[in-house]
Amino acid sequence: MKNLVKGKKGFTLIELVIVIAILGILAGIAIPRFLDATATARGAKIVADLRTIDSAIVIYNAKTGSLPTATTQLTTAATGDNPTSYQLLAVWPVPSTGSAIFPAKPTTAVTIASTATYAITSGRGTLDGNTATALAEGGTGYTAATTTTNP
Repeated sequence: MKNLVKGKKGFTLIELVIVIAILGILAGIAIPRFLDATATARGAKIVADLRTIDSAIVIYNAKTGSLPTATTQLTTAATGDNPTSYQLLAVWPVPSTGSAIFPAKPTTAVTIASTATYAITSGRGTLDGNTATALAEGGTGYTAATTTTNP
């Protein structure tokens, strides 16, 4: 029996171009979705960090009868008979920088600057003045960053 494909040893140029085009289209679809997923995770982490800080503030208030005024009051071990600090957080969290998407506005991304910090404001944990509630539910939204709209 004769071998009918004796001269054919590889793919033609047209076949390779078609495969590369298909892979490019799939990458064009997948990469933006992956980037949105990381931005959404970054936003969820920020909201979770703020809620953890809020919980530590509530525990501090229950123990001392007053609200903390400094972050060290939540991260330093208590000493003496009348302590003014409790190690309720192992370390003070650092916000993730870069693009973040918060649950209330999933089509809007904000940029968290490297200078952004968590703080205690009026008995609540805040990120540049915004509480977890404001970020998670819309509220005033994130005001300290440049807002861009995702397609």
